[in-house]
Amino acid sequence: MAFNDFLKKAKETASSAANSAKNAANSAKSKYDEKRKEANAQKAERERIKAEKQAEADVAAKKMVEDIRASQGTLFDVDKKQLADFTADYYDKLYLPAHSVSASKLIFHPLDKKIDKYAQKDFPEYNNANETPLWMILGKGQQKIFLSTKALYFKKAYDEENMFFCTGTIPIENIESVSYRKDGENYIFACNGVELLNSKTGFALDTDSFAGYITRIKNRDFTITNEQIDKLIKEKIGENILKIVNEYVFDDELILYFAWGCDSITAKDFVVCSDKQMVVLDREAFGLTKNVKQFYYEDVTSMATIQNTNGLLDLALTVALSVCDLEISVAGAKERLNNMYTYEAEKAVKVYRECRRGIKESNKQPQVVVQQASTPQVDPLEQIQKLQKLKEAGILTEEEFNAKKADLLSKI
Repeated sequence: MAFNDFLKKAKETASSAANSAKNAANSAKSKYDEKRKEANAQKAERERIKAEKQAEADVAAKKMVEDIRASQGTLFDVDKKQLADFTADYYDKLYLPAHSVSASKLIFHPLDKKIDKYAQKDFPEYNNANETPLWMILGKGQQKIFLSTKALYFKKAYDEENMFFCTGTIPIENIESVSYRKDGENYIFACNGVELLNSKTGFALDTDSFAGYITRIKNRDFTITNEQIDKLIKEKIGENILKIVNEYVFDDELILYFAWGCDSITAKDFVVCSDKQMVVLDREAFGLTKNVKQFYYEDVTSMATIQNTNGLLDLALTVALSVCDLEISVAGAKERLNNMYTYEAEKAVKVYRECRRGIKESNKQPQVVVQQASTPQVDPLEQIQKLQKLKEAGILTEEEFNAKKADLLSKI
């Protein structure tokens, strides 16, 4: 009897536990459903606010586009190929020298392939099959200004948190003016007077370079001379660095390229390429001593970029940082400059080859020898006979004849 009571009680306890577990599960499910419902409601509210904010940004973007397109523009009314070629030429000759490209927020095509990738990601209307990218300005938080041979594309932050953006497209035919300037801590880009970018992220040298680029387009000044390159580089590097450069580069040389070192300890302080030589200044640690190497182009037999592949780490750094070595062959010996940015090393090679070609062509020119015409020798006796005839004709008096005769006889 006692055993049956025990079983009965055990069953009752188990049943009670099962009911409690079931109730707990139902309660947990109910709370979960409530939380899920609450989360879905919050998500829906966030999506509603997000859509509302983006709609406001779209309205603002539409107003920007309408204001800009209200006028016709002639700024970029030039041949598209000429515009693209000049853009690449300007980047190569006037923007790149003495510029910290790693810190720059101004990207030019075709020397930087990122521009096409960024454009395709942020601007669905852009089609690289029928338009050529020219340049892009990067701002804080995905803000961008992008110009192709067809249109100007913009992506401007609508709020301070950079959560919502005004995006739009301006046909290149509507562009009358563009500007990129630094105002206090902010970098501002405007088209036809309408602000399309306002960012605290920027690089001061970019604004000057951009202004020079636009001024040349406005004036249709597409020819860049070596004298102009030399002048601009000297302005960029400043008086103190120029004094050091002038210790090794003579007055009759034109500076065609200047590159800063990759870092302050292991890489060169700077590389200078004139129309006659390359100068590399390399300071040792703390700048206590300096090592200067000069390579005159007429003595250099070859110059080429070399990828550093001594190890997997070197290879990884080379790829990640886009650095390489520059190998220079001089009189059977090879010099190697380590850790140069690839675009800088390639530019140095380009300057060398162009100047070397110019030197060879100059040496091929035939030397023109200019001879002075010899003064004919005067025969005194023949002259006396002529004077005699002049006297007999009454042109000379006896005194004049005798004086000239005496002078001629003194020369015999």
